[in-house]
Amino acid sequence: MTDLKFGVCGNLDWHGTPDELNPISTLKRNDVGELLLKLNREPMGKSDLIDEYGDLEEEIEKLLRLGALREDDLVYVNFTFIDEKDSDHVFRESEPFARRLCGSIMENKGTLYETLDRYDNPEVSKEKLAFFIIGCYLLDWGALEMFRNWEVSNNLKSQPGGNEYTLWGEEEVDQLLKRVYWGGHALKSGEYIFHTFGDHHGYKMRNAFPDIINSFPDLDFEGRNEYRTLMLEKKKELLKELGDVIHGAFDNKEIGKDRRGHIELLKKTGYIREEDELAVIIPYFFEEHIDMLTDALDPFAPVLKSWVEDQLPIFEERMKDIRPIQNGVPFDEVFIQLWHVVFGLTNRYLAEEGVIYDTYEDGKGYLPGLFKEEVSQEFVEYLTTRS
Repeated sequence: MTDLKFGVCGNLDWHGTPDELNPISTLKRNDVGELLLKLNREPMGKSDLIDEYGDLEEEIEKLLRLGALREDDLVYVNFTFIDEKDSDHVFRESEPFARRLCGSIMENKGTLYETLDRYDNPEVSKEKLAFFIIGCYLLDWGALEMFRNWEVSNNLKSQPGGNEYTLWGEEEVDQLLKRVYWGGHALKSGEYIFHTFGDHHGYKMRNAFPDIINSFPDLDFEGRNEYRTLMLEKKKELLKELGDVIHGAFDNKEIGKDRRGHIELLKKTGYIREEDELAVIIPYFFEEHIDMLTDALDPFAPVLKSWVEDQLPIFEERMKDIRPIQNGVPFDEVFIQLWHVVFGLTNRYLAEEGVIYDTYEDGKGYLPGLFKEEVSQEFVEYLTTRS
């Protein structure tokens, strides 16, 4: 069986949500994945499904309770699951839409780069800044925020356990990987939000934060959930300390000798460089950068609005035959993941044109970044005015 990947778009408390309320803990099992692959193409009656997969009856019932499966006359996969048969179609049909969007963004490159001249750290290139500002903040997080405001789609669907997300799944194929930049991971600790952004080729292990923090070995003992929760809190304390070191290095402040281990860790994970003095070498945005960020984004919100008005109806028609739509998943929900393909390809083309950074200059497939929580709050408030 080919590799399958399942995830969420939105907010899932990975460590605080019990297994019985977390569909990912079940979906990631190989035997469940095999069932999903078949069921995605061949919806079945529940009795037939149990007859064929009787050893997975408990898992099937769990996925039905959580809405990952839906029972009508038959049992259907009830989320956006793009298998290999649909993947070729989705990518082929998405390419012209992504190229048009890339062209519209490139028209504003001069204005964008003039704004980025205001960033006060020469160690970080404009291409790296644009990788986050355009690739992630605009096309990923910002677009999802604006789509909610425009009632195009809502990835923050209420889920059991107080979580808000939509599920997605994919059968991993080559075109889903290298330079299709659409994967953002983030974790808040104190006033800092650490995040990485990149593709699925570099997904399996991003040696940066929060991916390192979120990495736990498979645990099989009573109390494992409580252990993860306690350990995560300790790891988040470390994140706060690492954020303080980065902020101090950015402002050329004295950093105590007790932070020597933190400095070495940040050097080896690519956050800072140390020669005569410490230098921050990743995009880091805090309060004084808010005006620069909103000015940088300002020309592009109308670009996205035009894309939604002019291109989305055509795009929806082109996707009417893929399995999630045929299985009854609403298009506004399916579009959340299809949009990731469109903007991931857009980012690939922007990297080819030199507008945003090509992470494979470093051979990694991702970049780490850091911003203060206040920046995030201002960023969301700004986007809510773009409707």
